[in-house]
Amino acid sequence: MKLTIHPPFHLLRSWEVCWKCGAGAEAIAFAVAAVTCDDEDDDDLPVHSPVVLRDVEQAPLLFLAAATRSDADFKKRYSRAADREYFMNHCTCGAPFGDHFLHNEPGHAFYPLDPTDAASIKVHEIDCTESQEIDCWFAGWSSVCPVENGTPAERIAVPLG
Repeated sequence: MKLTIHPPFHLLRSWEVCWKCGAGAEAIAFAVAAVTCDDEDDDDLPVHSPVVLRDVEQAPLLFLAAATRSDADFKKRYSRAADREYFMNHCTCGAPFGDHFLHNEPGHAFYPLDPTDAASIKVHEIDCTESQEIDCWFAGWSSVCPVENGTPAERIAVPLG
């Protein structure tokens, strides 16, 4: 879905245990203040704020640059479950962490069950005041918002240009 995303933007950093090898690896996601689209049928847009993005097919350079500041292996790959290619997290063994799993399965990287789980998510604000275009979807989450209940971390200034 082609969207316009509005700041502030955040890089979320969490931890996930690999389904394949059992090791742990950092996982990242992006959150934005709001999303809009030009489609007349915008009934699918979230009404809550902030909005956590998932299944990012085309990302702004700003987000890709911010992703390199983390320890996550975040790259584009085809997902059989989603039947499309999007940017996803990977374990050091190479196994993909699909976004549905990370964002919609209770207790996983970006679906905290309680404030303690949410506090383990590091929240970095990305230095940008301009809206951006993106091709992605957005996640629902538990009643414990990772942006509002996560642990604030250093601001990320991404030199573009």
